[in-house]
Amino acid sequence: MNRDEQLRTSRKILKWPYILLGVGVIIIVAALSVWLMTKQPSGTLPYPIPKSEANGLGFDIYYPSQKLLPAGYTLDKGSFVITNQVLIYSISYGNQKIIFSDQMKPSSTQIQAFYTKILPLNTTIQTNIGLATIGAVNLRTVVSIPTNTNAWLIASTAGKINQNVLDNVLKSIEIAR
Repeated sequence: MNRDEQLRTSRKILKWPYILLGVGVIIIVAALSVWLMTKQPSGTLPYPIPKSEANGLGFDIYYPSQKLLPAGYTLDKGSFVITNQVLIYSISYGNQKIIFSDQMKPSSTQIQAFYTKILPLNTTIQTNIGLATIGAVNLRTVVSIPTNTNAWLIASTAGKINQNVLDNVLKSIEIAR
């Protein structure tokens, strides 16, 4: 074997590690790209109902993240129901429930009228999704959250609920994306 043949053979042998390294980098970049495109953005949750139904409602869907709910509180994943353009679902704690409705946000005038007529005595708490107004109607705790987008959440519970726990439930609510 002459010198030229030896150089060609050694160059062929030296190319394989670079080819394998290149293929490995391409695979890693492709896997990372797929992961980045499919991962859930921070502060969002997956849709609890089929996305086509969610899009048909015309407003953003919000619900509590199970990871952020206080201990003993469980999102009832089978409770999501759409009726008259309103999404209704519940959270269980012990033998009690907090019922939520998510609907198109009315005008600020209509929301203010709701507070004046239904929740004249109330307190507020700032959440990640909007200002929550908390009051009582017929011995039920009622919460109204006109979100920072186009939805209005109303929650109610039949029994008493600790204010700090309720605050934590409200702070666990995120938008579905």
